[in-house]
Amino acid sequence: MNFAKLRGFYVSKLQKNKKILYMIAGCSILMVLFMFFSLYNRNIYAISVDGKVIGNAKNEKVIEKLKQELLDDYRDKMGCEIAFYQNIQVEPVKALGQKVDTEQQLREKFRKILSVKIKAVCINIDEKQAAIVSDKEIAERVLQDVKDHYVEKTPGDLIKIDIAEKVTLAEKYVNPLSILNEEDAKNLILQGSLEMTTYKVQQGDTLWDIAHKQDMSVEELIQANPQLKSVDKLALGEIVNLKTIKPLLNVVVTKKVVYSENIPYKTETVKDKSIVKGNQKIKQTGQNGERQVTAEVTYKNGAKIEQNRIDEKIVKEPVNKIVACGTKVQLASRGSGRFLWPSSGRVTSPFGRRGRGMHTGIDIANSKGTAIYAANSGTVSFVGRKGGYGNLVIINHGGGFSTYYAHCNSTLVKSGQSVSRGQKIATVGTTGRTTGPHLHFEVRVNGQPKNPISYLGK
Repeated sequence: MNFAKLRGFYVSKLQKNKKILYMIAGCSILMVLFMFFSLYNRNIYAISVDGKVIGNAKNEKVIEKLKQELLDDYRDKMGCEIAFYQNIQVEPVKALGQKVDTEQQLREKFRKILSVKIKAVCINIDEKQAAIVSDKEIAERVLQDVKDHYVEKTPGDLIKIDIAEKVTLAEKYVNPLSILNEEDAKNLILQGSLEMTTYKVQQGDTLWDIAHKQDMSVEELIQANPQLKSVDKLALGEIVNLKTIKPLLNVVVTKKVVYSENIPYKTETVKDKSIVKGNQKIKQTGQNGERQVTAEVTYKNGAKIEQNRIDEKIVKEPVNKIVACGTKVQLASRGSGRFLWPSSGRVTSPFGRRGRGMHTGIDIANSKGTAIYAANSGTVSFVGRKGGYGNLVIINHGGGFSTYYAHCNSTLVKSGQSVSRGQKIATVGTTGRTTGPHLHFEVRVNGQPKNPISYLGK
């Protein structure tokens, strides 16, 4: 065997194998470098919700697919157009060193983090948002409901209806919790907010009258006026606070209204010498007439603000009242001079009919604290507070005669006490139902009120 030749063969083969190994090593290094540079240069997509990164996706198509899938799911459940409440941003980043989320992982993250807002309709009044409802049809019904409320609230046949403000409807995406149903949206516009207004007290006003006119309770009126010293009296011209509703929408309704109106009767006086001087007798009862009025009436939020008469027709003529005034000289035992004037001052309200009621005495006005005297001798039968009379003194004079002294500021006698003619028994005040300091004085015969003027001295 030729060893030299064999040795040469193996050496040659080993050299060839080294070249192959070097080639393989070089290729491997090139592949590693290629993979490194490919990975370094490849982009993935970082997903941020309201500025906070929640994960990475391999491409934008996966993100859009998951967003649309979630929107479709919510839309199917809610039955309306929706959008994501949060701001979703996608930015490309280098893949090297970043973890890529699977599609399922991203789906779970989206469902956990993202919330939706619903496409709804805003009712804007003078460019200010008033209410939000689910769609335009409901918004239009709400506005019609508000109009119908004031149409039904006022009498007559509708001529026209106007809204003072500019009303617009606008679509926008909102939080589902801010959407109102039709009834709540209508009430919100009608009720608006409370505002404070004032009222000036007129002659004869009481808290109950004012509260009734303003559609308030007496308790609400008192609560709005802690400055009132007494609920029993109001000063003429006093300013009273009123809490009234200020609607978001001002609806002006014009209607044709037909109503009946009284024609007041006139009073004629005739002299009668068969009747004692100072007394009167009704010979003919007066009767009001009646006319039918047709008017065009304008209401703002249910309150009348203007009225124009367009026609009127007399249905019934009035009948005059005829009063016979006595001229017969009165006997001393029954005529004037039986009682002293109980106080000084001016008679501001005589005996007789006053409005719809009967004024059972005369009012003598004077300043608070003015002396009140017993009109004649007698026994005090009552001292105390009594309804609209306020502080009251009653004196029994015998023979069926009694006298009443009402609205006293203070009383100086006691029940059961005997008093003499001209004795000071009280002082002028404003207690009870009164609009200013005065004495209400009555003369009663067998319990029936009589005209005090017929019994007082000149």
